[in-house]
Amino acid sequence: MSSTLRDRVSLVVAAAIAGSQLAHGQPYSFIVTGACDDKEHLDGKTFVKMGNTLGGSPWYKATGAEQYVYYDRDCEASGDGTARWLFDKDRPNTTRATDLDGDGKCDYYARFDSVGKSEPPESGTWTMHCNDKWVEKFLVFMETTSTTATSTTVTAGTAGVTTTLAATTAPKAAVAPKMLALSGACDYKNNLNGLTFELQGLTADGEPYYKSSDMKYYIYHDADCDGSGSAPRWVLDGDRPSALAASDLDGDHKCNYHARLDDAKSPVGPATWRMYCGSQLGWQDVKLTLSEVNKTATSAKTADSMMVLSSAVGHSSVAVAIAAAIFVAAM
Repeated sequence: MSSTLRDRVSLVVAAAIAGSQLAHGQPYSFIVTGACDDKEHLDGKTFVKMGNTLGGSPWYKATGAEQYVYYDRDCEASGDGTARWLFDKDRPNTTRATDLDGDGKCDYYARFDSVGKSEPPESGTWTMHCNDKWVEKFLVFMETTSTTATSTTVTAGTAGVTTTLAATTAPKAAVAPKMLALSGACDYKNNLNGLTFELQGLTADGEPYYKSSDMKYYIYHDADCDGSGSAPRWVLDGDRPSALAASDLDGDHKCNYHARLDDAKSPVGPATWRMYCGSQLGWQDVKLTLSEVNKTATSAKTADSMMVLSSAVGHSSVAVAIAAAIFVAAM
């Protein structure tokens, strides 16, 4: 079984096991924002609950990446270690009581010291390793919303098992598109045409923000771009927005950007943006289109797998989880 297939099966089984705990306050999945530039690969990542560790704490895996969040009461098994939540590249061993990654040392991306082991903090100051030094970063964990999944019949022909998964409450993917493609920029900004922008997370006002594939541009919403009462707008900027600031998200105390879209609920779709098109033309009204990037066949198959996963969430039968896993493995 390939590692990708194994992860898909693990997600299904984990969802069936973890689903019954949704009602007890443990988030099924969350999006992280607020990481330093050195760890910006964590920003916008969705972490999905995979199960509980031996100590009863939930542990989470990033979708599509070997990154984990879990609770370790003694990360080097010294006997007097500090209990903490961790971001780690190593998968925790759910049969160990301490040093869950088994490396004999406290080696991780970030830590949050805490005696509370039932769930990671919704927000708080983490100690994060950034550019070869430890710094304090305020991280926000934004729990995804939920919806009701329909009942699904799963037939695992190879195992001779047929079962029906009951309708239940299951996590819904964040409503913001994960990736956008830009077109329609004026000649002066022609380098923007064809760029894709990937979702990085949410800003303080709950709006999504995106980073371009060439790492040079950002799209985000700013309620007041100079901090002095300017009208809210979506901006296309060369500076990374703060995920914590309520206004002037790039911190330059002025409205300085490549383009803006005033008074819009979302930047997605065709719209008339005000764009700077060089010294001769100045600011021009330009019909920009930010279109959601089509999912690949693999992504579509993963989405189908997640529908089975969603239907399995909350069901108490291990047999159901196994049947769902077999079904997904065969997809």
